[in-house]
Formats: sequence, C-alpha cells, structure tokens
Amino acid sequence: MASAREPTPGYPEAVIQWGVQAGETCDDIAAVLYGSSRHAGLIQRYNRVACGPGTTLAEGLTLVLPAEVTSIPDAKLRSMHPDVRARPAGGAWSPAAQGMPLLTNSSVNTLDEGRADIEFVDRTRVLLAPNTLVVIYGTASRARVSKTPPAAVELADGEVKAALAALRGQSVEVAASGGGRVSASSRDTVVQRRGERTTIAVFDGKAGVTSGGLSVVVPKDHGTRFVGKAPPARPRPLPAPVEWTTADAAQIALAPEGLGVLSASWKPAPAAAGYRVEIARDPEFNDLIAREEVKPDVLSFRAEKMPAGAYFLRVRVVDREEYLGVGAVRRFHLVAARAAGGVVPAAREITANPYGIIELTPSPALELSLDDGPFGPVPERIDLLQRAPRVLRLRERGSAAAERGHDAATSLPVRYTKVGAVVSAARGVTAAPGGPALEARVELEGLAGVDVARRVAPRLFAHLPGGVRSVALAGGDRGGALTARIPLPREALRPGEPLRVRLDVADGRGGVIGTSDAELPAAPEAPRAAPPPAPPAAPVLGAYLPLLPMSGVADGLWLAPTPPSVAAVGAAAARSGGGWVAAGQVRASGAIGPLGLDVALRSNPAGAGDGAGAGSTGWFGARARVLRLGRSELELGPTLRLGVPMADGSPPLRIEPGIAFGGAAGRLTWVADVGARIRASGDGAAVGAGDGAGAAAGGEPATPDVQGFLLAGATADPAPWLRLHGALDLHLVHRQIRADDVLGGLSAGVEAGGALFGALSVRVSPWRDEGEGPVTAQIAVGFREASP
Repeated sequence: MASAREPTPGYPEAVIQWGVQAGETCDDIAAVLYGSSRHAGLIQRYNRVACGPGTTLAEGLTLVLPAEVTSIPDAKLRSMHPDVRARPAGGAWSPAAQGMPLLTNSSVNTLDEGRADIEFVDRTRVLLAPNTLVVIYGTASRARVSKTPPAAVELADGEVKAALAALRGQSVEVAASGGGRVSASSRDTVVQRRGERTTIAVFDGKAGVTSGGLSVVVPKDHGTRFVGKAPPARPRPLPAPVEWTTADAAQIALAPEGLGVLSASWKPAPAAAGYRVEIARDPEFNDLIAREEVKPDVLSFRAEKMPAGAYFLRVRVVDREEYLGVGAVRRFHLVAARAAGGVVPAAREITANPYGIIELTPSPALELSLDDGPFGPVPERIDLLQRAPRVLRLRERGSAAAERGHDAATSLPVRYTKVGAVVSAARGVTAAPGGPALEARVELEGLAGVDVARRVAPRLFAHLPGGVRSVALAGGDRGGALTARIPLPREALRPGEPLRVRLDVADGRGGVIGTSDAELPAAPEAPRAAPPPAPPAAPVLGAYLPLLPMSGVADGLWLAPTPPSVAAVGAAAARSGGGWVAAGQVRASGAIGPLGLDVALRSNPAGAGDGAGAGSTGWFGARARVLRLGRSELELGPTLRLGVPMADGSPPLRIEPGIAFGGAAGRLTWVADVGARIRASGDGAAVGAGDGAGAAAGGEPATPDVQGFLLAGATADPAPWLRLHGALDLHLVHRQIRADDVLGGLSAGVEAGGALFGALSVRVSPWRDEGEGPVTAQIAVGFREASP
C-alpha cells in the first residue's frame, strides 16, 4: 500500500518514534498502532529486534516505526559497478541497475568485474565483492515473525562486507547457505564463502558466529571459520598490517590535466600468501574504485589517470589459511592544477610562465602555504605577477598537521619558464609625423598563451644622447612582433654620424626581458621645413548687408562683433505717410585684426510719403572684438556709432554705444546687439512736418532724447553661395512730452553669389512710430572678400 503522507527525511516513508514500556511485545505495539497484531512484522522494518510470540522488548528502547501500514521494498541497490545481475523471487536473471528495489528472496550476483552496495530500509549496508551471490531475506515485510531478528542476506558464494550506518545496539545478520549465521555489530565485518568453508574477519566492533549448535564471539581484528554445519573455530588474531617503505604521511600530488598517479610500496610480510590492494574514495572503503589480489612477491602498487580528489589505499595480508589481515591505509590527495599562460605541471613540481596564473581546485581537506608563509585555505588561483613563490607547500588540515608545521607538508617546487626579447631598430624617415625617430621591432619569446598587453605591459627603453626615452610597445596580435617609435632628440641628429643606442625591453614592473645594442646609420641632411598651413579663416557672423530701416527712430543696424569686408550700394522703399517713399544707400565695412570700422550713408527719401522723419543720415561706427573662442564659437566686443545729419530736416546728431556678441556652429551663426541711442543736439525733425523741417501740433520732436534697443537674429547657409538671415529689433523710446513707446519689427533676407553678390531683405513693423509704414524692402549689390 502506498502511503499518502510525506516521507520523513532520511526514510522512504513517514515514520514515528515509539518508546517501549515495561512488558510490551511486538504484538502489543502492532495492535495499538496498526489495529492488529498481524502487522507485528512492521516493528522489525527499521529495528533489529526479536518479535517472537510473547517475547517482550527491552524497556526504554526507542523504536522507529512506519506511521501506517505500508509495503515497501526491503532494500535497494544503492550503487554498483558493471557486471552485476539480479533475479526476483521465482524469476530469471537480468542485468541490475542502480537504485533497483530488492524484495524478499531476491538474488544479486556480482560477476568477475562486478561490485555492489545493498542498502536496507533500516540503513544497514552489505557490500558485495566480485563473484558473490546473495539472497535477500528482508526484514519487516516478512509475514513470519521469529524470536530472532531475520537475516539481511543469505550468502551462497563469494564475499560480503556487513556495515551498520551507526552502532545503536543493532547488528547485521548474514546467513551462510547450508548452515551458519553471522550477527555483526560492526561497520566492517567481511564474510567469505568458498565452497563449504565460511571465513569471518572482524575489523570493527564484534560479531557473533553460530554454526553446528555452537556460538563464538569474534572481537575486533580477529577471525574464525567453519565448514558446512560444523562448529566455528576458536577466534584467532588476523594478520598484522603491512609496513610501508616510506613515512606514513599524507601523500599529496598534482593531477596534470585532471589525471594523477597514485603509488605506494610496502615491506614483505611474514607468512604472506598474497596481498589484497583496494582503492576507495571514502575512508570506510564502501565506495571502491579498484580491488585486486596480488602474489606475495608484488610489493608495490601504481594507479594512473586518476582524477583529482581524495583517495584511500588499503593493503591487507592474505595468509596461508586465507585469512584476510588488518589493513594498512594511506590517504592520497590529488590536486587538479593548470598553469594559465604556461605549461601543465608534473606530479611533483610546477612549471609555469612568470606572467601566468596557477589555477588550483580547492579542497576543504587541504591547506596551502607559499614559500615559508602561513598556511591557509587552498586558493582557486595564484597570480604569479603578484606573488612569485619558489615553492608551494600543501598539507592536510587539522591539529596534528599544524603541530608538525612545514615538516608535515608536501613541497611542490615552482619552476619558471624563460622569457626573452629580440630587438631590432632602424632610423625612421625624417618626413615621418613627429620628425625623425627611432623605429624598433621586438619579438617576445616564451610568452605563448599569455595576454601580453595586460599581463606583461612591455615598454621599450632607449638610451639616447641626452637621456633615456621610453615608450609602450604596441601590436603583437596573434603572436606577431611588437613595434615602437621614439622621437630622436636634437643631440642624436648630427648629420654624417652614426647613432649608437642601447635598447632594453622591460615589463610593467620594471623587470628587463631583453636588451640589445644597435648602431643606426648616419642621418641624411634635413630638408627645409615646409611652412605651416595657414589657419582657416574665421566664419562671418550675421548678414553681410542687414536691412537699414527707413526710420528716424528705428533705424538701428544689426551688427556682428567682427564686421565683414564688404562694399555695396542699394536702395530701400517703405510705406510711409500714406504713400511710398524710397532712398538710396551706400554701405562699407571691414576689419583690421580685432578692430572693425563701418559706414552707412542714406539719402533723403523721395516719394509720395513723408519719410517718417528719416532724412539723409550718415552712420560711422567702430568695433573692438575683445573675445573670440575657437573658430568664432563665441565673439564679444563693444561698439560705438555716430549718426550725423547729412541734410536739412535730418535727425540731429546721435551717439549710439552698445555691445555685440555672437557665434557660429557649423552652417549656422547668431548675433545679438544691446545698446542705447542718445540725442546729442537739436530738436530733430517734427512729427507730421511735411518737409521734415517744422513741428506738428504740440511741437513734439520726432527724434527721442534717449532710447534703448535689442537686435537679435541668426543666419543659415544652405549652400556655399547662399545665406539666409532673420532678425528681430526692439526699441524702447523715451520722449519728454508723451509716454514712452516700444517699437519693433521682424526682418528676413537672402544673400546670394560669390565675391560679387546681391542681397534682398524685407522688414515688417508690427510696432511702429507715427507716419512709419508697416513694410520696408531693401535691395543691394556689392563686393565682398569671399563667399560664406
């Protein structure tokens, strides 16, 4: 029956504990726990107790019992090596498999190369040697209940090892086919059956042997035997352990590429008919790797191609009566190691590149010391750049090893491979970038598999006239040569004289890898140096010919900190005073270094309108650029302009101080002007005066006493011969009589051509003075120094 409960950890099913009371029997416990005494056999599933009718159990004994009535296999094949077969009760033989369940009366047979480990539900184990046949008797699943605990197995032929997981007052029962029984309270009792003879050797605890109606108790390191159903012989001491020919210390070696070698030898034992040699991964020798019986003249053992790990080697004497002796055990540790960037170590020494890394497989059973340093856990890697040990010392962890210190350690010398460098040099051509130089070629030796750039970081040191020059070596991809170029000092450039130089190749720590003396041929006559190329011209900021409004108040001019070199003539037309008026203009500007000059002359307006007070005026200006970053990424400079009346009715003399700043970014430029305009003399033209000479009602002058202005805009060059521009102008006007005004407009224009170019621009005035028209257009043609 399958159980619905979750299994208890460590058990195949849910279990409970039961404390035995005085006078209790298996039948009593089964009736209370399972509802019927017919389930008394379940008491023996995990407990080696006698459950006969009326047989009382020891008071205070704690039993481990199934939580409910179930039926499970008595044992399982815990592990096995090839060449093992099994047979169910009444069935046929078939190949066994690891984990296979074993029921009562099942048989297991190990053949010539087979070994098997059988674990019962009470966690006792029986280990089968090669050529062994056993029959599983089981435990609690048997319907019959006897006064003695049932045997775990019946040994028909061969050898088994009986082992308890823990000595809890229990025993492992092994029956011999044809008669006899062994009850082993032991972790290591070996039962051999050959023909009619059964031999028992006890290496731990004790064992009771019953045959022919007589019983004997065999203590540790003793043995007995019986033939058929005859009584057992008096227990006798087992053969003593062999004596090793070397000191009985832990053997630690390296496993190159994960494959190591185990070897040991021993002295001949008196009266030995042979020896049994066993290798296991555990000290109990349950996980056997190899077992072999050799002749008495074989006194050494060697195992090759062993993976890294801990191993245990045991040698037992087999005497002339075929008694198996007490084992002599040696422990081995094989440590997996490789040298990154170097050669793989041998078993007893390490050969590594001085720039490599030793990689180890850490083992919690070992500790390591570098040279004479303290012992500590085995690291996964030892960087030979940080530490260059001469020897690695490995020992087992524990107080005994610590007391013996370095004497208990296995020393593994570290041999470093040779590293060198071959250097060749030549004088570089004079026309090379940076002038004449020494060009070196370096071939490194002994660094295959090493990351040269990171681990070695080689540098070339050249001992030249005037001092030592150094430079990092470059290249070396896929094992190729490294190169370096060192500029030659003036002292080494004497024409007609050879240059003698010593070249050293050193690593990043300053250690010399290789050195060479070179003699370079005489240098040729140095050619005349070509003049340096002229720096590119700074870009022009803003418009070449910004619009000049036809206004006596808002005729501010959009100016860059550096004026362009340009001369042009043009005309402007504006809607003013109910009609159109037009005026001619002449413009010129230029710069000498950071100083710039400009002039703009405008004629009297002519037409049907009144000209909005914009009589003939000449503007004369000067600029001084005080800041320029890069190629005009930013320019800044103060400006000063003077407005001079050129005819009667023109605005009076005006002074215009200000600041201009701007910059260029690719094909875009921007310019902004901030300043003030101050009337220097006279009342100026009057608003509403048809001829520009009188005064309107109220006598308010058209030209304000003072005004502030802001002009800002940007340009773009879609093509080298084409520039587009746009700007905003704002004016805060202060007059004595009426309230202050804000005037302003938006202008846009295009300039096209090369040295000879034309310009067209338009201004729209949303905020304008009285008599000023809403639209102004300007057209001009002129010459400039270069296209944008």
